[in-house]
Amino acid sequence: MKPVLLALTLLCASTCWAQTSGSAPSSRHEETVDDRVKELHSELKITPDEEAKWAKVADTMRNNAKTIDDLLTQRHDGAMKATAVENLQSWNAIAQANAEGSKAMLDAFSELYADMPDSQKKIADTSFRPVEGHTK
Repeated sequence: MKPVLLALTLLCASTCWAQTSGSAPSSRHEETVDDRVKELHSELKITPDEEAKWAKVADTMRNNAKTIDDLLTQRHDGAMKATAVENLQSWNAIAQANAEGSKAMLDAFSELYADMPDSQKKIADTSFRPVEGHTK
């Protein structure tokens, strides 16, 4: 399994587009993000010297997840009363947060990646590649 792919999916909130209006986001998302942070830390073999930069990546992942969760909760809570324009505005807010979160993740991870030795970069490169069958 490519764990980074799941983390990026959470960060990019692509699952929000498939969310039905019948269920609000839950704290399970936070647990999942924390699990992903720990799993990625292990998979990427983060060293003690990299911890400060890793902390920025982990904080970015958590902040992005919280932002998207908050926006999805707001959307869910107002969905039954929203006008068509408000509905589109809520999706726009989610898309904007997704773009900003992706940029924040790129910035944080790029800083960490720049200082990784080549062997560790190779692990990261492999981890960020799409899983077979998920590229279509």
